Amino acid sequence: MVPYRTGVSSDRVHTAFEGARSGIGNMQRDLELAVEVQRGALDAAFRTYAWQPWTLSLGRHQKPEVVDHAQLAARNLDLVTRPTGGRAVFHADEITYAVIVRTTAPRMLYQRVHQLLLQAISTVVPGRLDLTSKPTDLRQHYAASGPLGQACFTASAATEILYAGRKVVGSAQRILDDNVVLQHGSILCGPAHLEVADLLRIDEAERSRLRMALDRTSVDLSTIAARRIDPLVVAQAIQGVFTADVLRNLAAEPFQEDPHAS
Repeated sequence: MVPYRTGVSSDRVHTAFEGARSGIGNMQRDLELAVEVQRGALDAAFRTYAWQPWTLSLGRHQKPEVVDHAQLAARNLDLVTRPTGGRAVFHADEITYAVIVRTTAPRMLYQRVHQLLLQAISTVVPGRLDLTSKPTDLRQHYAASGPLGQACFTASAATEILYAGRKVVGSAQRILDDNVVLQHGSILCGPAHLEVADLLRIDEAERSRLRMALDRTSVDLSTIAARRIDPLVVAQAIQGVFTADVLRNLAAEPFQEDPHAS
């Protein structure tokens, strides 16, 4: 990946591809932008980014004991805990996005962001992707699935981006003070995310089951397209959709939370 930065940061909106950082560097940057929205310096922030070195990230409620730290060290990989929930993600051959706005309807924001991501990714892999229509109870899944519940891409929530029922984008949210929502997610460009099974402290039988589950429930854009999809191309497509005007509208939209949503 070419480590360049491009975008705009003006008129109370920040949107940019920011290149690669370490795990801690990326999470600190997401929180820095969240603070800018909280204090009113920005109305909305959006960025796409990569990870150097490749990084295993854990959800904020996961314990580091689930990680095989010897494997991380042997492969010179990074480890970080995200400020959001969810489960383990291996940030390898992928692009990550983050969006920060103030809203009282986080589920509707989640849906709208995924609609925009689908629009962008469909310019790279046309006519192949759609959104989920049946939500999974992720808390129940993570609690009941044992080792399989340690990895993000083993289940899908409502309005996530799928190909033939298999997850392509894994996202998580956190509601911060003053109704500021941080949402970020991993967009799979190649199959390296499957290696998360090698980075968790589980026995070989569990590792095999996790690999098979991930292969069944997730898929990357290169596999879908049957050709190499450069993460940089995906980042450029996403930045082309998440313009300053789109982000201003996203921050201004009067989202109404569905009272029947679970």
